[in-house]
Amino acid sequence: MSSVALLTERRTFKRLRFAAPRLFATLLAFILAAIWLGPLALMVMTSIKPNKEFLNGPFALPIAPTFEPYQKVWEGLNFGVLMQNSVLYATTGSALAVLLALVPAFALSRFEIPGKKYVFALLLTGLILPQQTVLIPLYAVLRSLHLLDTRIGLIIVHGVYGMPAQILILRGFMTTIPREIEKAAQIEGATDFQIFTKIILPLSVPGIVVGYTLNFIAIWKEFVFALVFLNSENILPVTVGMLKLNSDRYITAFNLPAAGLVISQIPIVILFILTYRGISSGNFVGSVKG
Repeated sequence: MSSVALLTERRTFKRLRFAAPRLFATLLAFILAAIWLGPLALMVMTSIKPNKEFLNGPFALPIAPTFEPYQKVWEGLNFGVLMQNSVLYATTGSALAVLLALVPAFALSRFEIPGKKYVFALLLTGLILPQQTVLIPLYAVLRSLHLLDTRIGLIIVHGVYGMPAQILILRGFMTTIPREIEKAAQIEGATDFQIFTKIILPLSVPGIVVGYTLNFIAIWKEFVFALVFLNSENILPVTVGMLKLNSDRYITAFNLPAAGLVISQIPIVILFILTYRGISSGNFVGSVKG
């Protein structure tokens, strides 16, 4: 074998050796994507299949796709009202949680408060408490305030219950804001309130967007609070309203629950599209001269 051929063979071997991990990682990514997207694709296919076609081949591609299940679900469950209620609870509940968390997160990230670690740990206890442990106390409080079976009552519950997670997210984000910006504002005579409203809040927008988005998703898929604290059908969210799909009327129709699930996920997809840039733009490049 000539030296040129030997050199070429060695170069090819080196390329394969360096390319092998990348190929393996790419293949693994495709497998994980298929595992994650597979159930979603199956749900969409099921939603547009006639019931007989689903029974003949649950995993087969639809032969005669139809959007009749979407129409039946939308009209039969009054899905428009359910969606409006869920949007109301998720938007306002998330906003309330963020508002309640902003000042504590700012104080815990910028000031040396006596017993700050213990206060922070106490505020975060809500993260480790399952919903079932607070149902009875919350029920008693809402009943005493005449807020049971009301929209405002459930919004307050979501806001208060989501506040600990928002404090954790916003405190961690505010801690990363360079203190040089704050010191420069103090030299100019800015008060703590002005620093909070004119410096910390604008720079914390990406963190607020992240916290708001995560809390929105959590409230959107929440089930227990709405089931326990609400009774009137006209104020139920999507998660509770879709319980009707488990009744005898719908149990033999596999495409109707799938259609309901597809419709219920549309707002989450829209929210992700709208907030993607805000989530990915959290940096302070250029904010401090180095």
